[in-house]
Formats: sequence, structure tokens, C-alpha cells
Amino acid sequence: MVVLGALLMAAKGVVAKLLYGAGVQLEALLLLRALMSLPLIWGWAWWRGELGRLTAAPRAVLWPAALGGLSGYYVGTWCDFRALELIDASLERVLLFTYPAMVVLARALMARRAPQWREVVAVSVTYLGVVLAVGGLDPGLWRANGTGALLVLISAALFAGYLFANEYAASRIGSVGFLVVAATSAAVALTGHFLLTSTGSALALPLSVWWSILLMTAFTNVLPLLMLSAGIGRLGAARAAVITSVGPPATLLLAWWLLGESLRALQLTGGLLCVSGVLILEVGRTGPAPR
Repeated sequence: MVVLGALLMAAKGVVAKLLYGAGVQLEALLLLRALMSLPLIWGWAWWRGELGRLTAAPRAVLWPAALGGLSGYYVGTWCDFRALELIDASLERVLLFTYPAMVVLARALMARRAPQWREVVAVSVTYLGVVLAVGGLDPGLWRANGTGALLVLISAALFAGYLFANEYAASRIGSVGFLVVAATSAAVALTGHFLLTSTGSALALPLSVWWSILLMTAFTNVLPLLMLSAGIGRLGAARAAVITSVGPPATLLLAWWLLGESLRALQLTGGLLCVSGVLILEVGRTGPAPR
């Protein structure tokens, strides 16, 4: 489930770039994506019989899920999609994939322990990859990619927080229940954001674009998130994050095929290091993922 979810998510940035090219504005895309996802998520929860469990859950469990949605699906998503207006989709996916290293560092801090040597090596390799992917020693690349890269890294940090919220709340209200609360809170926030920053004319889009956004929502957002949430419930946040290493290479291929993007050799090396750093975390691991 995590592998398939990661492959579907890999297409998100490429589709967003195509929609930007069709004249869709950032706030309109985020609003429609959030609102279109709600009937699908709530319908899935109803079909699974999860709504009764959700309504009976104490508020102490619902708040972390709501905050996870605001962090990952509202602020984090806005940063990510804004970055896609500034940098290539392939670079965005590589940088977003730094969130597993952030999960590992956060676990070490919460446990008040020094990172293990494997974790130190993995994080070092990952962030060396970030430096190379963004620009290395080329000032021109740094100027071109710096702002977008920073936004993606902020999004990655917020998504790491979302994973922890998922892991905590899903054990109490289920992965589907967590997704219902998180997506609903984010949709409310994005609606308010749109009303404050945009006008209704931003939604005057051709019918074909509306269908494209609906398909994007279903197949690069809702379905993979259901898969990821269920996978996290079985594997834990750290191991699920590692398995999603299939995502960046898939995005590189899609961006090259559909958008004509091609990263420089130095940036490709950086992307390889980012993925390698995450894989190092799992080399030789025999026990279950820490929970």
C-alpha cells in the first residue's frame, strides 16, 4: 500500500505544473483539491463503518488529528504547491523526500538520546544531497532555486509532524478516522484562506480543467493518502517513510516525459544522495520499526 501510494503521489507535482500552465491559480487549486477530497474521504469512512467510532472518540484524540491536518494539509501543502511555481517538479519531489530524516531526528530528540551512528550517517548524506540538488557551488542555481527549496523543506518538516500525529491518533480512531478529521480541518482552513486572498473569478475554469482537478484529487491525493495512512498503521512512520523512496525517481521520469524537465548531473547526484540517505536508515534493520 505504501509503495503504490508513493507512486501515485509522485505524479502530484507534475499534474500541478500542467494545471498552472492551463491558468489555474494556486489558491483555487488548493481549495478545489481540498473540497473535492472531502466527499471521497467521508464516503470511504462511511463505507468502512468508521464514522461511529469517530463520533464516539474523545476530543483529546481529535485535536491532534485536526492539528496534523492543519500542519500537513494546509500550511505544508500551501508551501509545497507555492514552491512548484518556482522550481521544477523533479527537484521539489527530491527535496520533499527529506522528511524521513526529519522523522528520525525528531524521534531522537523526543527520546532524549543521541542519534545512532547509522542515523548520523543517513542524515548527513541526505542533507549533503539537499545542498547538491539545490545548487551545489553554483550561485546561479542557488538564486534560481533557493526560495522554492526553502518552501519545500518547510513543507517536509510539517509533513513529518503530520506523520507523528497520524501515528498517535490513528491507533485510537483508526487511519480512516484520522484522515477524515485531518482533511476536514484543512479544508475549512483553505476555504478561509481562499476567501481572504482570492475572488470567485479564480474558479471560472473550463469544465475540462475541473475534471482534471477531480482526477488529480482522487488519484494523487485521496487514494494514496488512504494507502499511506493504512501503511503507517501497520509499519510505523519511520519504516513507511523509507518505503516511499520509490517516489522521487518516479517523479523524475514523469517530469522528464511530460514537462521536459531535466536536472543537471550535480542535482541528480544530490537527489540520489537524498534517497540513499533514507535507505541507509533501514540497512540491516531486523526488528520492527520503532513506535
